[in-house]
Amino acid sequence: MAGMDLKQEFRDLLRLSGWSQAEAARQLAMTPSALSQIVRENSPVRPSLVTLRLFGLLLWSKRPGAGRRLARRQQEESRPEKWEQDFIRALRRIPPATRRPILRVLHALIEAARSKGPGGRAPRRLGKRRGGTKLGRPGEPVH
Repeated sequence: MAGMDLKQEFRDLLRLSGWSQAEAARQLAMTPSALSQIVRENSPVRPSLVTLRLFGLLLWSKRPGAGRRLARRQQEESRPEKWEQDFIRALRRIPPATRRPILRVLHALIEAARSKGPGGRAPRRLGKRRGGTKLGRPGEPVH
């Protein structure tokens, strides 16, 4: 669950359960409308982590086969991929004093990549002030 979107994880649990949306809502003590909003693609509603855990526990107790499939899938997802294993092995071969600055740069690159908007571009910030002056595009009048 850690790296997955909560909404997608909820959908996966619903699929594994074999229940209709109405039955899943009844089992989770929520309204069918609330469950529908969680499942619907274009809805911003996301399940809470507590709801996901409750759903997993319900599956484990009421549908043991589904619970085993869920546990097996989560175990498979938690295994590091080959590239991750190779990367960690390579980092471990570097002396700690050299590794630290490399890791600082990698963390900075990762954060920069995460903060970029769609299309790999950083979100544009309008009206940013420096030294008390509002900056616009070059050649545009400043109001």
